[in-house]
Amino acid sequence: MIKYWIIAGLVLLLAGTSGCSTEPNLDTVPEIKFSTEVQGILSAHCNFEGCHGGSGGGEAGSLVTYADVMGYIKAGNAHGSTLYQTITKRGFVERMPPSGYSDVSAENVKLIYWWIEQGAKITKSRLDI
Repeated sequence: MIKYWIIAGLVLLLAGTSGCSTEPNLDTVPEIKFSTEVQGILSAHCNFEGCHGGSGGGEAGSLVTYADVMGYIKAGNAHGSTLYQTITKRGFVERMPPSGYSDVSAENVKLIYWWIEQGAKITKSRLDI
């Protein structure tokens, strides 16, 4: 019986030190661009009249421009950013998008995560030049 517990303990120890992580290696992730990736996601899920679109976004606050979005971002810290907390339904913030609207897909959540972790830059793509 003791032999079983020793083997089980070793397996758990090795599993814990195998380098397994849920955080991606950002060195291998291509640069995410606000204008071609992030802005499109926000337009599809957030920027509606009466929500976060239109002129000023009303009470909810606008998410139309880069400057607007940066009010909800802590560059380099996705988990500390209100936008990321909201679309992943983590933290103390209200769930968004609200009921009746489609959730942000896991792939798009990942793109937003990477963009914030990369510094939430406004880098323009070749299409913006």
